[in-house]
Amino acid sequence: MPNAKKLPSGNWQVKVYSHTEYVDGKPKRIRESFTASTKAEAEYQAALFKRKNKRRLPRELTLGDALQGYIDSKDGILSPSTIRGYRQMKRTYLCSLQEEPLSHLTNLKLQAALNQERKQHNLSPKTMRNIAGLLSAAINLYMDDFRFKVTLPEKERYDYHLPTQEEITAILAFTEGSELHTAILLAACLGLRRGEICALKWNDFDWGKKIVRINKATVLTDTEHWKTKKPKSYAGDRVLSLSDGLIQELKKIKSSGNVIASTPTQISHRFMRAVKAAGLEHFRFHDLRHFNASLMLSEGIPDKYAVERMGHSTTAILKSVYQHTEDTKRMEVNAMMNGCIDSLLSS
Repeated sequence: MPNAKKLPSGNWQVKVYSHTEYVDGKPKRIRESFTASTKAEAEYQAALFKRKNKRRLPRELTLGDALQGYIDSKDGILSPSTIRGYRQMKRTYLCSLQEEPLSHLTNLKLQAALNQERKQHNLSPKTMRNIAGLLSAAINLYMDDFRFKVTLPEKERYDYHLPTQEEITAILAFTEGSELHTAILLAACLGLRRGEICALKWNDFDWGKKIVRINKATVLTDTEHWKTKKPKSYAGDRVLSLSDGLIQELKKIKSSGNVIASTPTQISHRFMRAVKAAGLEHFRFHDLRHFNASLMLSEGIPDKYAVERMGHSTTAILKSVYQHTEDTKRMEVNAMMNGCIDSLLSS
């Protein structure tokens, strides 16, 4: 129950959710206001209303309606790629459950439906959490007293291949003279994302100050069009220092307009083919960012500065690279110890 707030008049007021109405096809939460001379009295009236007032949901409002209403209410606020993902989830999953009226939903029904979806589509724990997150947000938009509680599969650790410096050198040599070569340079040396590389323009570079400004990204909208937008977090807007060697390499390529003409998807596909053709162990274009992070970790750069350069808001991704680096070191220690033991036993 929300706490009452004191008004300039000296009275106390508390507002509680009453119901949801549609305005121009979009949901609007309606709140009831209670004012009294004391805080206790205002909160008592609000609590009494909550007990007596049943959820006023239109009988025809289904889970599908709630999902659509939630997505529409966030369009223009969340990133185009996030909205695209929400719409795709709504089209693909829980189709039968979406026909259920909201007032008939229970956690048991939600759990059973989620279990069925995972079995049918062999969904990863991450996808399951994304679906559950969308469900919870949509239901709570219309029924804020509904306690969403389901059990989800444990997170799985993605065992990616962290490319070595030798592999980076090899793929750069293999792609020399191509647009992909430029993309690899920017990802491996600066830790840029595909979308940031595709949105980058040559006038974002300041050769005199030896810096580049990262302040936009190319994303795919829900209408399957590529769009340039601002970073989805404040941390994504950053200025990176350029090494003399990288400046020298980039000046060989420099022209005008966009640095890269390809889309993020095209970069990934071309990179995958190039890695295979070069005879290297499979790794993703995105793993070039992990390589860049591993360089910072190996040089002992503090997390605060590493995260700033990567454009992250938290250290979550950095910790996954830490784990990979620790595993590699652990293997080296194990091999060293095993050698010592074998030497001892053979003496």
